[in-house]
Amino acid sequence: MRGFLSALLFVMVPSWLFAQGGVTTTDDYDAGARSPELFQPGEEAEALLLMPLQAYPSVFSSLSDFNFSFVRYNRRGYDSRYSTLAVDGIALDDPLTGNQHWNVLNAVTNAPGPLFLAEGGAPGERMLGLSGGIREYGRLAGEQPKRAYAGAMFTDRRFRGGARMGAATGWMKGGWAVSFSGSRRWGRDTHIDGVYSDNWTVYGSVARKVGPKHVLLAAFLMAPSDQGVRGAATSEAFGLTDDPLYNPYWGYQDGRIRSSRTRKSQQPLALLAWDFTLNDDFRLQTTFSYLGGESCYSALDWHSAPNPMPDYYRYMPGYAANPEVAAAVREAWESRDPGVTQVNWDELYYVNRHGTAAPASYAVGGAVTANRCFQFVSSFEYRMSGLNRLRGGVQIRNDRTSRYQRLEDLLGGDYLLNVDSYLIDDEYYGDKIQNDLQHPNRRVGVGERYGYDYDLDYSSYGAWVLADLHSTREAGLYGYVGGRAAQVSFYRDGRYEKELFPGGRSLGRSDRLSFTEYLLKGGIGYMFTPSHSIEVRVAYGDVAPVADAVFLAPEYQNRTIADPRPVNLLSGEVCYRLSLRSVEIGLSGYVTTTRGESDVRHYYDDLAGEFSNMELSAIDKLYVGAELGVTVRLTDRWSLRGAAAFSDNTYLSDPAADIYADRDNRPVAVGATAYLKGYKLGGSPQTVASGELRYSGRRMWTAAVSVNYVGRNYIYISPVRRMRRVLDYATSPEALQEMTSQEQFGDATTVNLFLSKTFRLGSHYLTLSGSVNNLANRRRIVYSGYEPLRMVRTGSGLDRTVAPMASRYYHAYPRTYYLTLNFRF
Repeated sequence: MRGFLSALLFVMVPSWLFAQGGVTTTDDYDAGARSPELFQPGEEAEALLLMPLQAYPSVFSSLSDFNFSFVRYNRRGYDSRYSTLAVDGIALDDPLTGNQHWNVLNAVTNAPGPLFLAEGGAPGERMLGLSGGIREYGRLAGEQPKRAYAGAMFTDRRFRGGARMGAATGWMKGGWAVSFSGSRRWGRDTHIDGVYSDNWTVYGSVARKVGPKHVLLAAFLMAPSDQGVRGAATSEAFGLTDDPLYNPYWGYQDGRIRSSRTRKSQQPLALLAWDFTLNDDFRLQTTFSYLGGESCYSALDWHSAPNPMPDYYRYMPGYAANPEVAAAVREAWESRDPGVTQVNWDELYYVNRHGTAAPASYAVGGAVTANRCFQFVSSFEYRMSGLNRLRGGVQIRNDRTSRYQRLEDLLGGDYLLNVDSYLIDDEYYGDKIQNDLQHPNRRVGVGERYGYDYDLDYSSYGAWVLADLHSTREAGLYGYVGGRAAQVSFYRDGRYEKELFPGGRSLGRSDRLSFTEYLLKGGIGYMFTPSHSIEVRVAYGDVAPVADAVFLAPEYQNRTIADPRPVNLLSGEVCYRLSLRSVEIGLSGYVTTTRGESDVRHYYDDLAGEFSNMELSAIDKLYVGAELGVTVRLTDRWSLRGAAAFSDNTYLSDPAADIYADRDNRPVAVGATAYLKGYKLGGSPQTVASGELRYSGRRMWTAAVSVNYVGRNYIYISPVRRMRRVLDYATSPEALQEMTSQEQFGDATTVNLFLSKTFRLGSHYLTLSGSVNNLANRRRIVYSGYEPLRMVRTGSGLDRTVAPMASRYYHAYPRTYYLTLNFRF
């Protein structure tokens, strides 16, 4: 059967598909892939021990962190770049992508210590933030109480087991303080083949008091990780395999499972800090940091060979025009023949070892991002009188991010040639195949760079100030007003001279792009009593765009979009808080607009018949909604907590769209419009609710059961199918509806259980805890999904038809468990 199907599929694949693919090219676009690991503490029950409920500023914060992680959830639907994560004043974001350094944060959260949370547009302790909230971690020795702990964890999701340990001395005689922690989690996912984890965290810090006013501190954090990831698939693939967790990113090699896409990271963070306290009224905190290391996302790469991915749309039975072929392929899929439904590693090795050409047809390539980031942050706090205080500081940052493709595995082949395989048989550009004219026809071995190689240099210099004004009485007016200004610039520095774009078009530095950022924040509130208040917050400013939304094709040319501009941000919210002995209520409403965003998409344009780059500009978005959190203390032991949010996140504009051919920048569609206005923003449910009944019993028992709901969860939409050049191919109202409608995923409800018991052993404590998520084992909940940018084209000329390519989805996990054992001494 396997040989027969291979022959059929070989015939089905046209010659133009015998090209290059892998980490730098894709038929699909997953908007979530830019930040695939959203930080959601609730995804691991150990967070219940590392982050006490009292650390959260509201009931809604604590429940949303823990209970909505069974789907892709961003609070209020904001992009991650509008949220701020920091450790001792050092930002953990990547300004060139807008993503966060999640792996570094894993090391931070593994070491219990001070945590400051600010919701929405509220300012932080050492920074103003934007509109998506702030998490500021303090992880330096001396800020942690004296403690030591060791623990173990067991689960069936992402990994199987793990261990962690740590200790902190607190301030010792002689003015020294030391703290350290480490952990490891490893094993294969029980539910999804091909998914595994081997994650470490290492943290150490030492502090020294120098006299009564000075403290010197040093810290080191690192979280090496190696993960096998899962891929999205179509409804057809899920239906044929009868498995909502079907993962196309693995196959058998010598009888063992091998993942075809992995994510490895090793990014150390070192900090030096000086804390100066002049007196009770003035404090100065200064931190210098260095972030280095690299992350690598590896995937199959192919050169002048058929696509090796098992669920490529042309390999599916739904695409086959011949009924006999379709029936044979369907039979193989339904029988779960791994030679058809999964990556056929043995076949890839066979082709490389017995192919007619010397260069390997298949390989594993890694998209490497190497960081070198320096930050200097200094902030002060001056208490003017009573509760009034003035805060401010300076922030200086310099990043060099190196991006390149690295050969990870030749799969039995001898070498690769550093050429553009797409162009080898091209009628017009077949003589311009060199990826690097400085070293033409270079043979590439394992561990060497190929394909693309460039740096992105970023610098930022800014200052901020904030005045907190409070009534000296227990009731009355209070507020704050402040601002931040910064100068941001970045440029591309190409290391390869691409033959298609010779000279300075690809090699060397691009023009430096500079932007002036500013942000104004203010808030005013009235405190009826210390536990009863209402507050209004506003924020307005310009934020520099990320580099990935500015450079048209940074892998091999210096060209930028036509008119790079900063993003304008306007946000306002009203917050009400009431805290009584047995009832606590938090209610907030917010409106946020972002205007002038840009984006760049890389995809195969089926109408033009070539790989293309799309420039989207003038993207406006609206986020509006309300959040409610309630706690009712039924008795001294029993409490009922609830959280609910309703939002309406939409596109406010029809972005301008310009499409250029990837190989020569020839206009494919210039001056076009993507009709997105009124569509919902995908990536997060817009209605959520959770109710939790909690028991805190005698003898240190804790138990909780929660019911969690998500609704109005929409797919990431494709701008391609909502352009006039595509819509004109709709031959009926039904075809037009198929092009333009936006899928809404089904509403979903889960039930979670948590149980914990602490034993006192003299002066030590042993805690056993366990959680079960998705108790009802609902297996068809959609985690997230996206519309591919590609279209399915059939026929030619007047008989040509165009239809959307099938959407791709991730499904939520079924019933899972998480067990922890922690010993504090």
